[in-house]
Amino acid sequence: QVKAKQMSYQIVQPTNQVRLTNVAVVRLSRHGHRFEVACYRNKIINYRQGTETDLSEVLQTERVFTNVSKGQFANSKTLQKCFDTSDETEVCRFILNKGDVQVSDQERAAQLESTIREVASMVSEKCVDPASRRPYTMAQIRDAMKNSGFMVHPTRNVKQQFLDCVKLLQKKGVLNIERAKMQLALVLVSTGDEGDDYVERRNNAISLLVEEGVARSDIVPPKGDDDTRIIFQSDPSLYRKMESIARNPSVQGRMEIIQQCVTEEGDVTLGSELERRAQQQQQNAINEEEKSSKVDASTLDNLSDKLQSNLIIEKNAPTLYDDNHEDSRTTNKKPVNSRKAQKAAQKKSKKAKRREKEEQAEREQRIAVEKTRQKERAERLGIVAGGVCTKVSSGDDQANGAEGGGEGGSTKPCNTCGGAFTSGEYRMHFRSDWHRYNVKLKMKGVAPVCEKEFLLCDADAFFY
Repeated sequence: QVKAKQMSYQIVQPTNQVRLTNVAVVRLSRHGHRFEVACYRNKIINYRQGTETDLSEVLQTERVFTNVSKGQFANSKTLQKCFDTSDETEVCRFILNKGDVQVSDQERAAQLESTIREVASMVSEKCVDPASRRPYTMAQIRDAMKNSGFMVHPTRNVKQQFLDCVKLLQKKGVLNIERAKMQLALVLVSTGDEGDDYVERRNNAISLLVEEGVARSDIVPPKGDDDTRIIFQSDPSLYRKMESIARNPSVQGRMEIIQQCVTEEGDVTLGSELERRAQQQQQNAINEEEKSSKVDASTLDNLSDKLQSNLIIEKNAPTLYDDNHEDSRTTNKKPVNSRKAQKAAQKKSKKAKRREKEEQAEREQRIAVEKTRQKERAERLGIVAGGVCTKVSSGDDQANGAEGGGEGGSTKPCNTCGGAFTSGEYRMHFRSDWHRYNVKLKMKGVAPVCEKEFLLCDADAFFY
């Protein structure tokens, strides 16, 4: 008994039990009995549309159930009574075609969203704005469908729903929309007769097209009398009538489709933006014209006021003047001469150039004086050109140098201060005040100083 209890605790699931996961149930009631089949999700629609024909890809198991959740199978007698066959494969096919699909909320919402997207894309592709001949965007179409109250059915034909949607949008006036026109060509077929008159048949065809609702502006004029193609644009709903016109005995032609939907490049938002910019430019031009007219009117008013004031002065002025007064009036007047103004401007520019040359000469003179001063100071202190002090090293110094060279290895030169240093002295030299001062002199364009000259001078004056 103890062993049996241990074994019962270990066995959790029967070996013959099949777990059905990701199940979509198709149910059918027939002759008072309920039958169900277990299918994979999203496979039932493919099977009914004909894209999937293999039952093993649609059914989880090729068995007919009376209750899938409880795992109850239907017996062969019931199948024979209700379906006139006991073959479960044929019964499964019948149930898949005629049964009701138990769809979850998420699947139903996904299917509805897919249908809405298909309808909106078809409206966006095949409809345009009558004014600009540009299509609407998907977002605009979906907003218009929502505002007009159009309800999409998940199982109805998409094309029929597209036609209903366009009619509802035109009726409610939510969008200014119409079907995009088709570009067609009516080709006149040769009859083989000697007196075949293409001009008469073309005229008959054009008159019939105009009677059926095709605008004359949508018909392309022929290239010549021998042109057998009549190219025109027509509403897609008139295509059957266009075919009947082509088969008319007075026309004797055939119909060809050149373009399904004739639209302009871009969308309605682009067209509205271009129109808005054109209107804005036109309004700016009108405003500029108004401003110019106002300025002209004001200038005319000013001139008229001046003329009137001059007339009043001349009327009120005395008639007798002495010669001295007239001479003073003529001498006080200073006429403006443009040539004099140009000469004055040239004089100003010459003065500026002369001032720049003088400043440049002063800078060069100061640099030359500074260089001579540095050279004299170097000669006075015994400095070789280049900033390195001339000194005679003693034997001890030479020995120390040799020892340092032996310890530190090869020496490294400093391009700023001159001289050679070992590796340890090289790092200390770059941190010294002497090297920092020479770097500042180099930045100012002045020759560097040697260590002997740096020690003779006041160190605080170098950095302030």
